[in-house]
Amino acid sequence: MKFDYCISNPAFNISEDGNIAGTGGNTTLYKTATRNDFDNILKDNGVIVNITLKGIIPDLIAGHFKNYQINFIHLMDNVDFWSYNTCFFSITKSQRIDPPNIVGGMAAKIYSYDPTECFDFTYYSGSNNGMDHQFGDCKKNKVIRQLPSRNEGIRYDYTDKNISSGWKFAFSVLESKKSYTVTNEPIYGGTICYVSTQTESDANKLKLFVENNDVFSKYVSRMKIKGLSFGLRNIRKFDLRQIITGKEIPTEWRITATDLEPPQHFASSNNTNEIRVKKIGEVFTPTELVNYILNMCEKLNIVQFDNTKTFIDSMCGNGQFLFEILSRKLKHGIDFETALTTIYGVDLMPDNVELCRERLLCGQEHLRHIVVKNIVCHDALTYDYSFNGTNFTDKELALQRLGVDIPEKKPKKVVEAKKKATIIETNFFMEEAND
Repeated sequence: MKFDYCISNPAFNISEDGNIAGTGGNTTLYKTATRNDFDNILKDNGVIVNITLKGIIPDLIAGHFKNYQINFIHLMDNVDFWSYNTCFFSITKSQRIDPPNIVGGMAAKIYSYDPTECFDFTYYSGSNNGMDHQFGDCKKNKVIRQLPSRNEGIRYDYTDKNISSGWKFAFSVLESKKSYTVTNEPIYGGTICYVSTQTESDANKLKLFVENNDVFSKYVSRMKIKGLSFGLRNIRKFDLRQIITGKEIPTEWRITATDLEPPQHFASSNNTNEIRVKKIGEVFTPTELVNYILNMCEKLNIVQFDNTKTFIDSMCGNGQFLFEILSRKLKHGIDFETALTTIYGVDLMPDNVELCRERLLCGQEHLRHIVVKNIVCHDALTYDYSFNGTNFTDKELALQRLGVDIPEKKPKKVVEAKKKATIIETNFFMEEAND
């Protein structure tokens, strides 16, 4: 089955083989999930709207989605919902006609995905120990392998790699200001970055800028980038001759007083279980963020809540997106049963599936067969999206008929008080929709 709209907040990171997420887990699941939805379950000319880490932006611009229409990429710097370094974006499954539109607040004026608009940034992302095999006293080229730190000065080593020299402002990804170095010597070492410049003066000006510029500091903070100096990646380059003390605001950025106003802060309704965050990457999308995204998509006419359009959230959690989509369909005059039949979801966790069903059902038990069919407990990446009335794929059902035992993840019973609270919430929403 394919859908008109895929809207989701796929898990950013999950643990694998007993590792805690972030220290060996699947840190690219959000990319895999976005690609899977787009390629396999989105109709031609359909629209995907996802919240993910900003690490997906290169994939949107010039990677997997390079031939498709990117409606917008919102950097989320002018709104503060949570601590994650995320963006949200929309793609239409049609040929790209217009260039991707970067939106947000001040960051939309500073950030650029075009390398020709940015400083020449080099990043050695591997660990220093992992690069050991590339060094040795018998190698021919002397390079800086380690920048200054609290306990050590510059450390040199030898490699057969041909690394160019030239003036640069260098720093450690770990963001120790003691690592800030202006040099014209070649650098090659793990977790080191540098920006190449034409002159020693330019490199020193860039260092001053990073250390002293309030606007740049705000940009890094609002973009939730780890480390001031690493924020130099993907910023629009500017004429370094205007930098005297480092506090000067680059004229090329066209920053206004409005840009400098604090981000709009939303008191998050997001409840998380830290164990499940680490194990399965489960972070429920705050209601405020769900509405912010859907409001923007509706205003831009990217999403339409009519009676024929089908929606799916392939990692639906407890139904944050799906519940609001149902609400909006009702507000557009669609009857409850028709609206409900157009909404689908998949989640790995049985208790989430049960709670999502209850929220969508709004106490209308005679329609339970719809949510049982449309909200499925399965791994989103292995489900076939057949929605055949079970929690199994068609292939799994065929194997069962051949005698193969495939255990079903049965939704657990939600605590009765929690269920009652959900029904109260949804009944209130029903009354609102009918006003």
